Amino acid sequence: MKLSQTMIVKNEEKNIERALSWGKGIVSEQIVVDTGSTDGTVELAEKMGAKVYHFEWINDFSAAKNYAIEKCSGDWIAFLDADEYFMEDAERIPDVIKKAEEKGNSVIAAQLLNLNDAGKIIGSMTQARFFKNNEGIRYHGRVHENLSCDHQVKIYDATKELSIFHTGYSESSHADKKKDEAYKLMLKKEIDESPDNADNYGYLGDIYAGEQNYEKAEALYLKAMDLMDTSSSDESGRRGNTLRNLLIILGGYNYRSDELLRVYDFARRILPHDADFSCMVADHFYRYQHYPEAASYYRESLDLYDEFGAYLKSDYVDSHLLEIHIKLANAYYRGKDYDSAIKTALLVLKIDKFNTETIRIMLLSVRDADMAGMSGYGIAEELVLLKKIYDFDNIKDKAFIYVLGMRLGLKELSGQIKDTCSEAEKKILENF
Repeated sequence: MKLSQTMIVKNEEKNIERALSWGKGIVSEQIVVDTGSTDGTVELAEKMGAKVYHFEWINDFSAAKNYAIEKCSGDWIAFLDADEYFMEDAERIPDVIKKAEEKGNSVIAAQLLNLNDAGKIIGSMTQARFFKNNEGIRYHGRVHENLSCDHQVKIYDATKELSIFHTGYSESSHADKKKDEAYKLMLKKEIDESPDNADNYGYLGDIYAGEQNYEKAEALYLKAMDLMDTSSSDESGRRGNTLRNLLIILGGYNYRSDELLRVYDFARRILPHDADFSCMVADHFYRYQHYPEAASYYRESLDLYDEFGAYLKSDYVDSHLLEIHIKLANAYYRGKDYDSAIKTALLVLKIDKFNTETIRIMLLSVRDADMAGMSGYGIAEELVLLKKIYDFDNIKDKAFIYVLGMRLGLKELSGQIKDTCSEAEKKILENF
C-alpha cells in the first residue's frame, strides 16, 4: 500500500515545513500544488523533497484540489491543508488504512482539533482526510469544498485513533490570510448560480458571524433554514453547523427564548442525535440565570452525547465536556438541587481535582444543604466527599482545601483540615 500526501498552498512558508514533516517515513510521495505563492513556500517545499506543481488560481478550491489528486500515484491519498498536521498519531496511519481496507472502506474520517494562538484546543470536528485513489472520489464546491463520489462509499471512523491539529482558526492565522473577502465573492457567485442551495447561505453566514455582523449572519442562517432539507439524519454536516450557529446568535443577545426554541425544535426534529442544540439552549438559559431550565437542557445534551457519540455531530459538546459539566453543577447549585450539584461536581473533580470553581460549588452545596436542614449533610459528610478526591497525606491537597475553605468562610472545614496536619505542615498553612 502506497500513500500519497498532497495539499494546495499559497504563501504558507510559516507552515509548510511542519506540514511536510509528519509524513516522512509514512508516505511514499509528497505532492504540493502551489496556486500563486509570492513568499518562500515553493522553495521550502522543494528543499524538503516534495514534488511541486503550479495551478493557475481560478477562484475554485475544488478545481485546485482535484488537480492535486490527479498528480498522486499512491493507492491512498492523505489530503491535509498546510495548517493541519499530525503528531504521534501519524505512526498509526498505516494500521488505520489497513483496517479500513479490510472493512471495505474507501474513506477515513479523523478528528480535527482547532487550536488558538496559545495552542489550546478550542473546538473539534470530524473530517474526511484520507481516501482511496482511482475510485472517482473528488472535491465539489467552489469554496468550502467537500469530498463526494458518483457511487456510495463506506467511511471508516478513525476519530478515536487519529487526531489532526489545525491552526487555521487562530487569530494570528486569520489575520495573516485575510481570506474572508475572497470567500464572500466566491460564495455569492455560488449563490447566484444555485440560489436554492442552503449550504452556501450557511457558509456565508459563518463569515459574517466571524466579523461580528450578527444581524447579517442571522438573516443568512434563517434563509438557509428555510431552504434546508428536512429529512432526518444521524449525521449533522452543514445543516448542524448552520442551526448551531443560529442558536448561538439567538441565545446570545436580547432575551429571545421563543425564537430560540422554535429553531431548537426544528433542529432536534431533523438531527435528533446532535447534542449541540440542547447545549446552545442551555447556555442561553444559563446566561440569563434561569438555572433549572439550563440544568434540564445541559442534562439532555450530555445524555444525547453519551448515547450517540460525536461522530459527524455534536462538535461543540465533544470539545467542551468539562466546561459543560461545571456549568451543569453550578446550575444545579443555583437551582437548589444540591444533591445533583455535588454528584456532578465530583465527576469533574475526578478529572481535575484542582478546579477551583468546581470544588467551590461542591463545598457550598454541602453547606447550603446543611443550612436548609437536609439530612445527610454536614462537616463529617463533607470530609468523606473530599477524601474520595484528595489525598489527606499530601500537604498540597490539604493546603488547597484549607485555603479555599478560608476564602469561602468555611472555617470549620479549614479547622478540620488543619487538625490533620503535623506541626511542620501547620507552619506551611500559616503562610497562606
